[in-house]
Amino acid sequence: MRNRILYAVDCLQILKDEDVLPTGSVDLIYLDPPFNSNSTYNLPLRDKYKTASPVEAFTDTWHWTDEDDTQLQMLHADPRTRVLADLVRFAQGTERGKKTSLAAYLLNMASRLIFMRRVLKDSGSIYLHCDPTASHYLKLIMDAIFGRQNFRNEVVWGYRTGGVSKKWFGRKHDVILFYVHAEKAPYTFNLQKERSYNRDFRPYRFKNVKEYQDEEGKWYTLASMRDVWELNAIGRTSKERLGYPTQKPLALLERIIKTSSNEGDLVLDPFCGCGTTVHAAEALKRRWIGIDISTFATGLIRDRILKEFQYLSKNDIAVVGVPATIDDAKALARRDKFEFEKWVCGHIGAEGMFHDPGTPGADGGVDGLLRFFPVREKQKMMPEYAIVQVKGGNVTPDAVRALRTTVARFDVTAGIMVCFENQMSTVENQRSRETFRDTLGTYPVIQGFSVEDLLANRSPRLPLYGARRQGALLTA
Repeated sequence: MRNRILYAVDCLQILKDEDVLPTGSVDLIYLDPPFNSNSTYNLPLRDKYKTASPVEAFTDTWHWTDEDDTQLQMLHADPRTRVLADLVRFAQGTERGKKTSLAAYLLNMASRLIFMRRVLKDSGSIYLHCDPTASHYLKLIMDAIFGRQNFRNEVVWGYRTGGVSKKWFGRKHDVILFYVHAEKAPYTFNLQKERSYNRDFRPYRFKNVKEYQDEEGKWYTLASMRDVWELNAIGRTSKERLGYPTQKPLALLERIIKTSSNEGDLVLDPFCGCGTTVHAAEALKRRWIGIDISTFATGLIRDRILKEFQYLSKNDIAVVGVPATIDDAKALARRDKFEFEKWVCGHIGAEGMFHDPGTPGADGGVDGLLRFFPVREKQKMMPEYAIVQVKGGNVTPDAVRALRTTVARFDVTAGIMVCFENQMSTVENQRSRETFRDTLGTYPVIQGFSVEDLLANRSPRLPLYGARRQGALLTA
């Protein structure tokens, strides 16, 4: 088993496969799954263009299907899981004809948690991150799968963020359910300490009690950590912020990993998102496996880890399920055009994916913004931008003209049409003659970039030094 591996697939597929994840092979599981929030989460645009709409990252809305009926029958037929079927049916009784389904969400979670228990060592622990939307139901699910006797804590993570209601108290906490695998097996628990401030912040001077002063001169002792954690959420100006919805702070994951694993242990995150768990695991010298159904997310995680830990190379991180060949890329483009767009943009480092519905011709959209910093003599480094348009099928002349129009509208440096090699001639024939140049050469404002180049780890042609645009941009 590799020390560092990412899977771009539904985690259920990996959890069920004993050849990939053997029974009793994982020391610690942390999962931050969808919360049944009935919300759609977007990737926000993080630059000066405020007129565009962000692209959807994932939808946390659930609907009961015929497939769910079959799965529920299977749970009920097995005496070991019949209680789970009863819980799901109870949730169905609370729905009262709603269009969204709590029962479908709980069934989805239960089917995955069953196999998480399989892969967890007898000495292992699992932390399920949720919020009050469904935490009480999930605790019943966890009791049924892991055993009520193996429950250890309901950790409350409190934070301060914007947005309050005038009709209820501010909802500013999440719940983390901590269970162990086996009641009688010894499990890893490295007790953490936290500051406990003295009354009036003065020294107690008790015998055999060590006291400390903080930066402001306030006195405190170190006490065993409680199950209420006050940790800052990821703010808009935080250096950690990646723009990924539901991103959790690194300090939160570091606390969990330090507590319930040791150096060299294997940490699994089956809903990996933007990779905070694997980031913390790498920093703390743990082995790790991250799984996320989004190919974009796995690309984002890999780039995050490589940027943060420069002793690693791409060969040190195995990525499974992300296109590695042209056939893989074409299959993804046919299966899910939006995941294909996200994968391309993530691979070349484009951010802030959005669509501009006001641009005529083809879809006229912008799938990504590639930000770069040309070097300018005696000037402060300022970013320039290239708009990225992704086409997984045919490239029409209208699509190229629409990209030219969008580049002119947003007044960016360049437009990059990413497509397969056999479509590159259309881009070459339809692009304008306008160029930009620096001291090293001349570059087309509208340029093609093939998926073949992307898989070969080549980069679009962008200037290293301050660009000067030559000529007039042709518009549709």
